[in-house]
Amino acid sequence: MEETLATPDTTTHSLSPSCSAVVKSRAAGFERRTKRRFSETNAHVCEDQEEEGEEEEVKEKIEALQRIIPGGTALGVDALFEETAGYIMSLQCQIKTIKVLTSFLQRLDKEDMKFGG
Repeated sequence: MEETLATPDTTTHSLSPSCSAVVKSRAAGFERRTKRRFSETNAHVCEDQEEEGEEEEVKEKIEALQRIIPGGTALGVDALFEETAGYIMSLQCQIKTIKVLTSFLQRLDKEDMKFGG
């Protein structure tokens, strides 16, 4: 049971069954190694792409924050975060003030209604 192997110059060579098995075994081993290296390479490429995607996402979020915070475009990242914290606290104080004023005005309206005003 002999097999023939075609070469690029279109000549054929006969291989003995034992030699054919060795060639197939080597080819299978090469294919396994190549697949493993390819999958390892793909894993590294995927990790790199994920990291690049995450970095790009962080940059987009920082740019959005710079647009929201007054004067944020002129700040570095550290100063931007500090300014953001202060800005949030300022907004919270404004909300509390508005709530207090609203409740005060509602009480005044109720008292005016009591007295027929």
